[in-house]
Amino acid sequence: MKTKKKIINIKNIIEKYEKPELIKHLNFYSQHNINPKMCAILTTDDPGSLSYMKGIKTFCKKYNITFKDYYIDQKKKLEELIYELNSDREVDGIMIMYPTAFDIKDTFFMNLIDDGKDLEGLTKTHLGYLVQYKKFLNTNKKRKLIIPPTPKGILYIFKKFSRDYEEYKKKNGNYPNKLTYNPFKIERKKITIINDSIAVGRSLSLMLLNENGSVRVCHEYTNFEDILKSVELSDIIISAVPNKNFTIPTDSIPSESIVIDLSFVGNFDYPNIFDKVYRIAPKWNLAEKGNRINDMTLFRLISNLFYLINLNLSDSLLNKLYNE
Repeated sequence: MKTKKKIINIKNIIEKYEKPELIKHLNFYSQHNINPKMCAILTTDDPGSLSYMKGIKTFCKKYNITFKDYYIDQKKKLEELIYELNSDREVDGIMIMYPTAFDIKDTFFMNLIDDGKDLEGLTKTHLGYLVQYKKFLNTNKKRKLIIPPTPKGILYIFKKFSRDYEEYKKKNGNYPNKLTYNPFKIERKKITIINDSIAVGRSLSLMLLNENGSVRVCHEYTNFEDILKSVELSDIIISAVPNKNFTIPTDSIPSESIVIDLSFVGNFDYPNIFDKVYRIAPKWNLAEKGNRINDMTLFRLISNLFYLINLNLSDSLLNKLYNE
C-alpha cells in the first residue's frame, strides 16, 4: 500500500485534463469531416520501441484515429518512405522510432520530415522554436507549435500537479501532506536529467530551463560518481538510460525528492527507492496500465497530431474549436 501511494497518479491527470481535450477535438473533427491520420516507422527490434509502437496502435484503434505502421530495414528505403509520406495529403503526422538502425546520425532523418507533419517536434525548425521558447505560430495563441511528446508529458505532469497543489493550498491553507512547499513547482528546483538524446534529455532540459528550473544534464561521458553527486543535490531526478546495468543507488536519492524513471529496464533500486522518495513514476511494469509515463506520452503525442491538423485549419474553424 505504501508503494502504491508513492507512485505519481498520472491516471488522474489524464482523466481530469487529457481525455476531455481529446474527446473535444475528435468530436469537432468528426463534425467537420476531418479524419486524423498518423504514421510511425520502426527500423529496429528494440523492446522499448516495439512497446511504444504497440501502445500507439492500440490507442489509435480505441479512439478511431487512422494509424499506419512501417518496418524499414534500409536507409534508402526510409528516405523514400519519408518523402512519400510528406507528399501524401491524407497523412497529418509522421514519426520515426529512434535510434534508427543505420550508420548515420538520426538528425538526418529528423530533418527529412516536413515541418508540418513532424509529430515529435524534432526537425531543426521545431527544436529552434523550443530553444527560443516560442509556443505558438501566431499571436492569437491558437496555432500551437510541436514539442517532443515524452518531455512534453513529463512537463505536463509537473505543471498540472503544481496547479492542483496550489489549488489545494488555497482551499486548505497548506499543501497536501502538510508540506510547506509545492514539490511539483519547477521554478528554482535543482533537477538532474540522466539522458542527452534529442528526443528526451536535451529537449526536456530546455523545457525545464524555460520554466526556470536549475538543470544538469548527464550522459554516457559523465563520470558515474559525478552523476551521483548531482543526484544527491537534486529535488527532481529524471533518468532514461537504456542499460540494465545502470542503477542509481537509493542512498544517493535525496529524501522527499521526485523521481521519473523513463528507462524500459529501470534505472533505480527497486523496491527500496519507494521508501526514499516523495513521489515516483517508476519503470513501466511497476505501475498499473493507464498510470504510466507511456500513457501520458501517448496523449501528448496525439495532442501533437491535433496541433498539426489545426495549423492547417481556417481561422473561423479554429475560433469555433477553441470557443466551444
